[in-house]
Amino acid sequence: MINIRLSKDAEIIARMNQPVQDLHYRLHPEYFKPSSYSEIVAYLKVQLEEVNWFCYLVDCDGVDVGYVLFYIRNYKENPFRKEYKGIHIDQISILPEYKRKGIGKMLMSKIESFALKENATQIELTHWESNTEAKNFYKSIGFKTNFRFVVKKL
Repeated sequence: MINIRLSKDAEIIARMNQPVQDLHYRLHPEYFKPSSYSEIVAYLKVQLEEVNWFCYLVDCDGVDVGYVLFYIRNYKENPFRKEYKGIHIDQISILPEYKRKGIGKMLMSKIESFALKENATQIELTHWESNTEAKNFYKSIGFKTNFRFVVKKL
């Protein structure tokens, strides 16, 4: 049985973060640090105290297998753009042995319901261009590239 619940438990999230943090560090050590459980717990505790930060945890038969960490992002009107609200996904991770079982799609559906209740007009996230697994997953559930963040290495 699969269950999705809101949680502010930084320790559970930090444990489930390790595989994705290890992957990021392995692929992009110029940007990412090795996983440090205590530092990640401390960071998550601060973030989750903010009223606009949330986390959905998913468990299968009582075993925590994934999460999505996200926040409400209010874009204020200015001379260049209109005001709007987005739900920004900061992190999503499913333990490797539970991937390709529909859990990611369930989490994203839960985020979409949350966004609609919050009157958000979009769900947004970033992923590495080289992460074809993420690119294909997001494309399969209706995400489209809206803009590109380009970098010139010096």
